[in-house]
Amino acid sequence: MSTFPRHRRVADVMTKRVHVASPTTPFKLLVRIIEENRISAIPIVDQGGVAVGLVSDGDLIWKERMEELESSTDLFHPRRHQKERAKAEGLTAADLMTSPAITVPADGRLGDAARLMHERKVRQLVVVDDRGKIAGIVSRSDVLQVFLRTDEDLHEEIVDGIIPALMFTSDDPIGVDVRCSVVTLEGKVDRKSDVEILGRLTRAVDGVVGVDNKLTYRWDDTVREALPVW
Repeated sequence: MSTFPRHRRVADVMTKRVHVASPTTPFKLLVRIIEENRISAIPIVDQGGVAVGLVSDGDLIWKERMEELESSTDLFHPRRHQKERAKAEGLTAADLMTSPAITVPADGRLGDAARLMHERKVRQLVVVDDRGKIAGIVSRSDVLQVFLRTDEDLHEEIVDGIIPALMFTSDDPIGVDVRCSVVTLEGKVDRKSDVEILGRLTRAVDGVVGVDNKLTYRWDDTVREALPVW
Protein backbone atom coordinates (compact mmCIF):
# COMPACT_ATOMS: atom_id res chain seq x y z
CA MET A 1 0.00 0.00 0.00
CA SER A 2 1.32 3.44 -0.94
CA THR A 3 2.08 5.90 1.81
CA PHE A 4 3.09 9.54 1.83
CA PRO A 5 6.89 9.90 1.62
CA ARG A 6 8.54 10.97 4.83
CA HIS A 7 10.46 14.19 5.16
CA ARG A 8 14.20 13.81 5.59
CA ARG A 9 15.45 14.48 9.07
CA VAL A 10 18.48 16.23 10.49
CA ALA A 11 19.98 12.82 11.32
CA ASP A 12 20.02 11.98 7.60
CA VAL A 13 22.53 14.73 6.73
CA MET A 14 24.32 15.67 9.97
CA THR A 15 28.00 15.02 10.63
CA LYS A 16 28.06 12.29 13.27
CA ARG A 17 31.78 12.37 14.06
CA VAL A 18 32.07 15.53 16.13
CA HIS A 19 35.15 17.06 17.69
CA VAL A 20 34.21 18.61 21.03
CA ALA A 21 35.99 20.64 23.70
CA SER A 22 35.38 21.67 27.29
CA PRO A 23 34.83 25.21 28.59
CA THR A 24 38.42 25.25 29.88
CA THR A 25 40.01 24.35 26.53
CA PRO A 26 42.61 27.05 25.71
CA PHE A 27 42.43 29.27 22.66
CA LYS A 28 45.42 27.75 20.90
CA LEU A 29 44.07 24.20 21.19
CA LEU A 30 40.74 25.32 19.76
CA VAL A 31 42.54 26.73 16.73
CA ARG A 32 44.49 23.49 16.32
CA ILE A 33 41.32 21.37 16.47
CA ILE A 34 39.64 23.49 13.79
CA GLU A 35 42.65 23.62 11.48
CA GLU A 36 43.75 19.98 11.76
CA ASN A 37 40.23 18.61 11.27
CA ARG A 38 39.14 21.17 8.66
CA ILE A 39 35.97 22.07 10.51
CA SER A 40 34.35 25.45 11.15
CA ALA A 41 32.95 25.01 14.67
CA ILE A 42 33.45 23.06 17.89
CA PRO A 43 30.64 22.19 20.30
CA ILE A 44 31.57 22.90 23.91
CA VAL A 45 30.30 20.29 26.37
CA ASP A 46 30.15 19.95 30.13
CA GLN A 47 31.35 16.91 32.09
CA GLY A 48 28.09 15.12 31.36
CA GLY A 49 28.48 15.51 27.60
CA VAL A 50 25.71 18.10 27.32
CA ALA A 51 26.32 20.98 24.90
CA VAL A 52 26.73 24.31 26.69
CA GLY A 53 27.99 26.40 23.78
CA LEU A 54 29.64 26.54 20.37
CA VAL A 55 32.95 28.06 19.27
CA SER A 56 33.21 28.87 15.57
CA ASP A 57 36.13 30.00 13.47
CA GLY A 58 34.39 33.39 13.42
CA ASP A 59 34.67 33.59 17.21
CA LEU A 60 38.40 32.90 17.03
CA ILE A 61 39.16 35.41 14.28
CA TRP A 62 38.35 38.32 16.60
CA LYS A 63 41.79 37.78 18.17
CA GLU A 64 43.34 39.24 15.00
CA ARG A 65 41.40 42.47 15.57
CA MET A 66 42.25 42.89 19.27
CA GLU A 67 44.35 46.03 18.83
CA GLU A 68 41.69 47.66 16.65
CA LEU A 69 38.88 46.87 19.09
CA GLU A 70 40.85 48.09 22.12
CA SER A 71 41.54 51.47 20.52
CA SER A 72 38.08 52.11 19.06
CA THR A 73 34.56 52.71 20.31
CA ASP A 74 31.12 52.17 18.83
CA LEU A 75 28.65 54.74 20.14
CA PHE A 76 25.77 53.25 18.18
CA HIS A 77 26.30 49.61 19.17
CA PRO A 78 28.17 49.66 22.51
CA ARG A 79 26.91 46.23 23.64
CA ARG A 80 27.98 44.55 20.42
CA HIS A 81 31.37 46.24 20.60
CA GLN A 82 31.82 45.03 24.16
CA LYS A 83 30.96 41.48 23.13
CA GLU A 84 33.40 41.56 20.21
CA ARG A 85 36.17 42.91 22.42
CA ALA A 86 35.51 40.19 25.03
CA LYS A 87 35.92 37.53 22.35
CA ALA A 88 39.12 39.15 21.13
CA GLU A 89 40.51 39.03 24.66
CA GLY A 90 39.24 35.50 25.31
CA LEU A 91 41.67 32.83 26.51
CA THR A 92 39.45 29.76 26.80
CA ALA A 93 36.37 28.26 25.17
CA ALA A 94 34.21 29.68 27.98
CA ASP A 95 35.29 33.19 26.97
CA LEU A 96 34.71 32.65 23.27
CA MET A 97 31.69 30.41 22.90
CA THR A 98 28.19 31.38 21.94
CA SER A 99 26.05 30.22 24.83
CA PRO A 100 23.66 28.61 25.36
CA ALA A 101 24.21 26.23 22.47
CA ILE A 102 21.63 26.49 19.70
CA THR A 103 20.44 22.93 19.30
CA VAL A 104 18.13 20.93 17.07
CA PRO A 105 16.80 17.39 17.68
CA ALA A 106 18.23 14.61 15.54
CA ASP A 107 14.73 13.65 14.39
CA GLY A 108 13.84 17.24 13.49
CA ARG A 109 12.93 18.21 9.93
CA LEU A 110 15.52 19.83 7.69
CA GLY A 111 13.15 22.68 7.00
CA ASP A 112 12.93 23.46 10.71
CA ALA A 113 16.73 23.39 11.00
CA ALA A 114 17.07 25.77 8.05
CA ARG A 115 14.51 28.12 9.56
CA LEU A 116 16.33 28.13 12.92
CA MET A 117 19.67 28.89 11.23
CA HIS A 118 18.10 31.80 9.38
CA GLU A 119 16.33 33.21 12.43
CA ARG A 120 19.38 32.94 14.71
CA LYS A 121 21.85 33.96 11.96
CA VAL A 122 24.15 30.97 12.53
CA ARG A 123 25.89 28.57 10.16
CA GLN A 124 25.84 25.47 12.37
CA LEU A 125 23.53 23.83 14.87
CA VAL A 126 24.39 21.29 17.53
CA VAL A 127 22.31 18.13 17.06
CA VAL A 128 21.12 16.41 20.24
CA ASP A 129 19.43 13.11 20.97
CA ASP A 130 16.37 12.60 23.17
CA ARG A 131 18.61 12.73 26.27
CA GLY A 132 20.10 16.08 25.34
CA LYS A 133 23.50 14.57 24.51
CA ILE A 134 25.38 15.52 21.35
CA ALA A 135 24.48 13.33 18.37
CA GLY A 136 26.18 15.39 15.68
CA ILE A 137 26.47 18.81 14.09
CA VAL A 138 24.61 20.15 11.08
CA SER A 139 25.70 23.03 8.85
CA ARG A 140 24.09 25.09 6.13
CA SER A 141 25.82 23.00 3.48
CA ASP A 142 24.43 19.83 5.07
CA VAL A 143 20.89 21.20 4.90
CA LEU A 144 21.37 22.18 1.25
CA GLN A 145 22.29 18.59 0.33
CA VAL A 146 18.60 17.83 -0.06
CA PHE A 147 18.55 19.99 -3.19
CA LEU A 148 21.16 17.72 -4.80
CA ARG A 149 18.60 14.95 -5.24
CA THR A 150 18.29 13.89 -8.87
CA ASP A 151 15.27 14.67 -11.01
CA GLU A 152 14.72 10.92 -11.35
CA ASP A 153 14.61 10.49 -7.58
CA LEU A 154 12.08 13.30 -7.20
CA HIS A 155 9.97 11.92 -10.05
CA GLU A 156 9.87 8.48 -8.45
CA GLU A 157 8.86 9.86 -5.07
CA ILE A 158 5.98 11.86 -6.54
CA VAL A 159 4.73 9.15 -8.93
CA ASP A 160 5.14 6.17 -6.60
CA GLY A 161 4.45 7.93 -3.30
CA ILE A 162 2.24 10.98 -3.42
CA ILE A 163 -0.08 10.24 -6.35
CA PRO A 164 -1.03 6.67 -5.27
CA ALA A 165 -1.54 7.86 -1.71
CA LEU A 166 -4.15 10.32 -2.98
CA MET A 167 -5.87 7.40 -4.74
CA PHE A 168 -6.13 8.94 -8.20
CA THR A 169 -7.44 6.35 -10.66
CA SER A 170 -5.37 4.97 -13.53
CA ASP A 171 -8.08 6.23 -15.94
CA ASP A 172 -6.89 9.77 -15.22
CA PRO A 173 -3.09 9.65 -15.44
CA ILE A 174 -1.20 12.54 -13.92
CA GLY A 175 1.73 13.79 -15.97
CA VAL A 176 4.82 14.50 -13.90
CA ASP A 177 7.89 16.13 -15.43
CA VAL A 178 10.91 17.12 -13.36
CA ARG A 179 13.69 19.32 -14.71
CA CYS A 180 16.35 20.92 -12.52
CA SER A 181 14.18 20.04 -9.49
CA VAL A 182 11.21 22.03 -10.82
CA VAL A 183 8.11 19.83 -11.12
CA THR A 184 5.43 20.27 -13.79
CA LEU A 185 2.06 18.61 -13.13
CA GLU A 186 -0.38 18.04 -16.00
CA GLY A 187 -3.65 16.18 -16.40
CA LYS A 188 -7.25 16.32 -15.20
CA VAL A 189 -8.62 15.42 -11.78
CA ASP A 190 -12.15 15.37 -10.44
CA ARG A 191 -12.10 18.26 -7.99
CA LYS A 192 -10.46 21.66 -7.69
CA SER A 193 -9.37 20.75 -4.17
CA ASP A 194 -7.43 17.80 -5.64
CA VAL A 195 -5.44 20.24 -7.77
CA GLU A 196 -4.54 22.30 -4.72
CA ILE A 197 -3.71 19.31 -2.52
CA LEU A 198 -1.47 17.62 -5.09
CA GLY A 199 0.34 20.88 -5.80
CA ARG A 200 0.92 21.54 -2.10
CA LEU A 201 2.19 18.02 -1.34
CA THR A 202 4.49 18.07 -4.37
CA ARG A 203 5.93 21.41 -3.29
CA ALA A 204 6.60 19.92 0.17
CA VAL A 205 8.76 17.09 -1.20
CA ASP A 206 12.32 17.52 0.04
CA GLY A 207 14.48 18.78 -2.81
CA VAL A 208 11.71 20.28 -4.94
CA VAL A 209 12.60 23.85 -5.94
CA GLY A 210 9.28 24.80 -7.47
CA VAL A 211 6.02 23.48 -8.92
CA ASP A 212 4.31 24.47 -12.17
CA ASN A 213 0.79 23.19 -11.52
CA LYS A 214 -1.06 22.85 -14.85
CA LEU A 215 -3.68 20.42 -13.57
CA THR A 216 -7.30 21.02 -14.50
CA TYR A 217 -10.45 19.80 -12.77
CA ARG A 218 -13.97 18.67 -13.68
CA TRP A 219 -15.85 20.52 -10.99
CA ASP A 220 -15.23 23.15 -8.36
CA ASP A 221 -15.93 21.65 -4.96
CA THR A 222 -14.76 24.81 -3.20
CA VAL A 223 -17.87 26.77 -4.14
CA ARG A 224 -20.98 26.17 -2.08
CA GLU A 225 -24.34 26.66 -3.72
CA ALA A 226 -26.68 29.09 -1.97
CA LEU A 227 -29.50 27.39 -0.09
CA PRO A 228 -32.97 28.10 -1.49
CA VAL A 229 -35.08 30.56 0.50
CA TRP A 230 -38.53 29.26 1.31
